[in-house]
Amino acid sequence: MAKIRHLQLTHDLKSYSNACRVVKQLSPYINETMFDREKVLYLNKEGRELIGSTREMKKNSLMEHTLLGNEVYFHFNCPVDWKTEYTIEKEPLNTRGILFGGMSLVKQKIVADACFTRNGYLHLIEVDNTRSMIDNRKKIDSYADMLVELKKRTAPILCVFTTNKERKRKFEDWMKKKNIRGEVKTFEEIK
Repeated sequence: MAKIRHLQLTHDLKSYSNACRVVKQLSPYINETMFDREKVLYLNKEGRELIGSTREMKKNSLMEHTLLGNEVYFHFNCPVDWKTEYTIEKEPLNTRGILFGGMSLVKQKIVADACFTRNGYLHLIEVDNTRSMIDNRKKIDSYADMLVELKKRTAPILCVFTTNKERKRKFEDWMKKKNIRGEVKTFEEIK
């Protein structure tokens, strides 16, 4: 899912009208919709078959999150090893098969919206646009716990992108208190 502006940047299509001309040629393979007064494109069934994709995108509540993730991707100059939905898992303490209250312990995991490596650092990306601040606080707490394990293998940096200055201030405060290395930016700062 991408805006025409994203395609312009990715494929160096120069002008918006030239990008629209190219997109028109792709019409048998794409669906078009509008979001925030911009044209948004995503592959239809024929387009997915053409490139061998099984992941279906639809116009839904996650569209804004996906498009904001694209903005972050361009902010970091399109990393080659960019991965979305990156899962970090941590094994529970060795319980040697012991059950607690009839339940066995399971792996802890957290899913970052995206990740990439640069200069020996693993950059973990969080896109915050609608999640409640209570849930965001819990996720930062989970990151604090998981990054301890991750630091044994690599040098992680948490990059949070959010919608306004007040949310940015809260994220910065939580990350400082939890001693998490990273940065917090608003989407206005990266556009």
